[in-house]
Amino acid sequence: MAISGVFFPVLGSTRPATDLRLVLLGGFALLLDGREVYLPMNAQRVLAWLCVGRRTHLTEPRSVLAERLWAETTLERAQASLRTALWRIRQADTRLVATVHDHVRLGSQVGVDVHDSLAQAERLLSDHEELAAEDTQVDPLTQDLLPGWDDDWLLLERERVRQLHLHALEALAARLCARGRFHRAVEAGLAAVAAEPLRESAHNALIAAHLGEGNVAEAHRQYRRYGQILWDELRLSPSHTFEQLIACYGRPKVPAARGLRP
Repeated sequence: MAISGVFFPVLGSTRPATDLRLVLLGGFALLLDGREVYLPMNAQRVLAWLCVGRRTHLTEPRSVLAERLWAETTLERAQASLRTALWRIRQADTRLVATVHDHVRLGSQVGVDVHDSLAQAERLLSDHEELAAEDTQVDPLTQDLLPGWDDDWLLLERERVRQLHLHALEALAARLCARGRFHRAVEAGLAAVAAEPLRESAHNALIAAHLGEGNVAEAHRQYRRYGQILWDELRLSPSHTFEQLIACYGRPKVPAARGLRP
């Protein structure tokens, strides 16, 4: 049934596993058959906790789960909140969580976007030469994990995901350059720079892509842009290693009037 445009599935649904998906990158969403299903915040937090970090394939004791997610209240009230959250989750789809005695884990049939993006990142950062078509997609590597959520248990995991995504974007740019796909390499480099404007290795990847396709002027322009940002924010100049990247093309002089060393 549907209320106000939000789809509510029938309890005990037996849809194929591929139709059950959690979205955590860019914000929380539960998708069944491609349609978003409403879940209250308490239920969202339980599913998010079960999805992130090393807990994905582990069972979590109910008492630990309740204490971590509702640390500000008594254990009795926390356990009551957990029972309510789990009931609401099962109302959405019984496959979302599995319970064994007093333990809870994420259902084995649930697809999770952040798991897919981290697997993509690991493949890009590996030594395997083959590059699958889905691994060249930039979008999965550009979204933050649950932005706007300020739960303490999430902060470190969000940064871990962000760092892996950044490394993966740089690796993707390098791999695409090696295959002569410079326009896609530029796209990956731009995404890395947008995610972290002060990251030298991101600018390095983008400039290498520009140089690879022979756009020396674009490479010099990006060098100047990074140099100015770095000086404005930190009063630093690009490293010698970074300067060597375009040295063979003639290092551009950055106007001293703008605060950078020539």
